[in-house]
Amino acid sequence: MVDFDTARRALRQAADDFAGLVASAPDAGAPIPGSEWTVGDAAAHVALGTEAYVGYSRGAAEPWVDVSDIAGGSLARSNAERLDLEPLREPAVLAERVQAASAELLATTEGRSGDEPVTWNGLTVTLTAMLCLGLGEYRLHGRDVAKALGRPWPITPDDARLVLASALPLLPLLVDPAATANVRASYDLRVRGGPQVGVVIRDGRLTVGADDGPVDCHVSAEPVALLLVSYGRRSQWVPVLTGKVLAWGRKPWLGLRLTSYLVTP
Repeated sequence: MVDFDTARRALRQAADDFAGLVASAPDAGAPIPGSEWTVGDAAAHVALGTEAYVGYSRGAAEPWVDVSDIAGGSLARSNAERLDLEPLREPAVLAERVQAASAELLATTEGRSGDEPVTWNGLTVTLTAMLCLGLGEYRLHGRDVAKALGRPWPITPDDARLVLASALPLLPLLVDPAATANVRASYDLRVRGGPQVGVVIRDGRLTVGADDGPVDCHVSAEPVALLLVSYGRRSQWVPVLTGKVLAWGRKPWLGLRLTSYLVTP
């Protein structure tokens, strides 16, 4: 169970960190390694996303991006469309927009229950979960921008746990139907010091929750390593070889296959 006030504090700090990093960027056109985006693109994406979160917190229901078929490219296409509609790439101006929107988001959610349902990209989540997903946007895209600028950008295990607690229930959105068409596997996925969830894959579909039968594979993961692997920022092999991701059980080899069954958001 994620504490709402903890999520709000983490979001505030992450938004400030991201805005400060973007404001210091000397070149909006600096390419992000391993991505088609530039620093300006990432900053625009986060600014627009934060403004959308303000709308969600006030009852808006229209999806900002399309998460209906992520494996089929819906998220990538809708993200590209949003960026095409936003020509601004000036880092200092976008940093100000991030700060203004995040302050508005925190003001709008102050004094409310973290269990309150809101609509997030067409899905119903709690207010706490939405803030934790926003935290992930700041921390992960901040890492992207920092890499482009050659700057350090540490992500704490506590922040990673907050993001994963809200992101793991959304794993059904990320299943690759083609890769899992004939797969039948069940996992016990444990985030060290954080949430523990069951993941069941059956013939192209993924559900989060306990399976009726015995678990095929138990996975224990250090939170930052799992966050980066899950969001496609790092290969699984270094965490596996350094013990940050461990698998055991009746079919331990399934631990290495899990990422191949999912698409990165």
